[in-house]
Amino acid sequence: MLRLQRIFKNYDETGSFNEQVSLYGFVDSHVFLTKTGDLGVILEVQGVDYECLDGSTLDGLTKRLESALKLFDDNYRIYQYLFKRNNESIPYKLYGKPVVDAAIQNRLAYFAGKADTLFALTIYYVILFEGFRNTRKFGSTLLEILKRPTEALSELLAYFSARKQVLLLDTEMGKHQATLLQKAESFILQVSDFLPVRLLDKQEAFRILKKTLNFAPTKIESARLKYDTFLDYYLCESHLECHRGHLRLDDYFVRVLTLKEPSAQSFPLIFKRLLEVQTNYHVVTEWKKEDPGETRRVIQSKRRHFHNTKHSFISQVNLNDAPSPNDLGPTSQPFGESRRSQPATKGGKQPCRRADQHVPCGGRDDIHRFRRDHPPDHSHQSARRAIFWSCRVPFNKQYLLS
Repeated sequence: MLRLQRIFKNYDETGSFNEQVSLYGFVDSHVFLTKTGDLGVILEVQGVDYECLDGSTLDGLTKRLESALKLFDDNYRIYQYLFKRNNESIPYKLYGKPVVDAAIQNRLAYFAGKADTLFALTIYYVILFEGFRNTRKFGSTLLEILKRPTEALSELLAYFSARKQVLLLDTEMGKHQATLLQKAESFILQVSDFLPVRLLDKQEAFRILKKTLNFAPTKIESARLKYDTFLDYYLCESHLECHRGHLRLDDYFVRVLTLKEPSAQSFPLIFKRLLEVQTNYHVVTEWKKEDPGETRRVIQSKRRHFHNTKHSFISQVNLNDAPSPNDLGPTSQPFGESRRSQPATKGGKQPCRRADQHVPCGGRDDIHRFRRDHPPDHSHQSARRAIFWSCRVPFNKQYLLS
């Protein structure tokens, strides 16, 4: 039986493309504002030519970039956009001399014949500040009257006046806007000696945002910012269709791929093999600083889950007041020098994973405790997994230097 509801289902679920875009407008010549109240800027990164560098130099540059990213606290999110596209225009200049100009024209014609196999890589960082979201409640404002009476009283009066509320939000936005620009400039200054970075103005930022939502080269090249507001409306100029196995944006078929889980370790050029793929694509990665306390709680929950699956509940009950040697407290060492395991080796004296135990020199049975004829030590295995996890959690987002 044919049902009319099934026929009109796709039509009823159809909506406007700009409803899915969270951008609102630009508040100054560099900073844009989202619908959720976040402030952001866009940085253009030239990248590093890794082909002429050795492994130690690449590792050093990656560590310096990682150190520079630590300038941003947990109120910031850094998105890296890598665009790989073919048929890009090659900049050139004529010098007015027939021989030189003819050589340049011949070279351009040669590259034009191979435009389908020549790709250009561009990298951009989008720094998003989430601390401006107005989450203050009326009750929390009342509680702060004794701490800061003047500011709290002005906030209370703003609840009863729309004009004062707008002025209060404008003042807060100005403070956070200055903080965001200061953070971005500090980041540029710290990496400027090995990584060329430039802060984009609103015209250039609008063109980059246009590239994320449109694939046609003509739409990207002709992108011009006319108004500072309603970015979601002016950025979307393509027709999007959602199919079962792909997306269709105008005449382009798009496949969206994502990582199911982060990599077990972080190292330079982790996406090097991806750069060798001969196609057009966008690679988006996200970096956000995690709170150490929250990270420790995640580690403890992972360890607790592993213990519960290997031991009974009675074995986990600690009747003494002394803390267990497997606990991860604020003064514990897994985040310090002892977070890497050092198993005992034959013929020497190596510290075990527990600080109060050492393996003395002796026979094979005394040195290697984990033979087949010995019962397995599950607490030792769980500590090993927890130590490895503590190394993975703070570096769950990768960096790409190309």
